Amino acid sequence: MENNTDTIIGINVTLKGNLHNKGSIQVNGNIDGEVRSDENILIGETATIKGPVIAKKIEISGEVKGLVDASEKLEINSSGRIYGDITAKSLVIKEGAIFVGKSTSSSTPEKQSEQNKEKVKEEEVEKTEAGDNKDKLGFFSKK
Repeated sequence: MENNTDTIIGINVTLKGNLHNKGSIQVNGNIDGEVRSDENILIGETATIKGPVIAKKIEISGEVKGLVDASEKLEINSSGRIYGDITAKSLVIKEGAIFVGKSTSSSTPEKQSEQNKEKVKEEEVEKTEAGDNKDKLGFFSKK
């Protein structure tokens, strides 16, 4: 990833709240909240983030507990740890990295929208087919 960083969160910095920058962000400290960039995010080995991380390109060498959404590329280095779901157009997981969650490959926004519509339709069909057998709390009951 390019080393043209606009914002750097140092090793000894702890931030509680959301960080949004139009330019690139490098995190070496601790953030409890959302980290969002219109460009790139680099999460260093000493960094921990509790919250979503959203950018075009994301490179993780530290720890993230939360959603990670890279519209272009997500790279998890060998020291990287993700505990949460990820979405990326391109995904690289290096040997030694830890990833616990669900991975979704994003394509164009139109295609994602169509996939989401299909999922909703499938769920509606399942609810309709099983609707007569559900009690007030939504659990299946024997009749």
